[in-house]
Amino acid sequence: MMEKQELQLLKGFERDSQWFHENVDKLREQNFTGKFVAIANEKPVASDRNIDIVIRNVEQEGKNPAYVFIEFVHPKGFTLLL
Repeated sequence: MMEKQELQLLKGFERDSQWFHENVDKLREQNFTGKFVAIANEKPVASDRNIDIVIRNVEQEGKNPAYVFIEFVHPKGFTLLL
């Protein structure tokens, strides 16, 4: 893959990541809580409680899941300790 294409993919991934974090409360309101959500072009394109199903759906859309932002929507107030 060419360097310019890689840069575009990374910028898109970063944009989708930012969109997810800015809109996570809206996603919760839309019943995505407790699910993995794939974001492409700043919108949800697949979701399920099982990440394997999300990956399969992303692939069926013709996208490479390695380049699609996928994140779990935790309940409001959830704290993750690392």
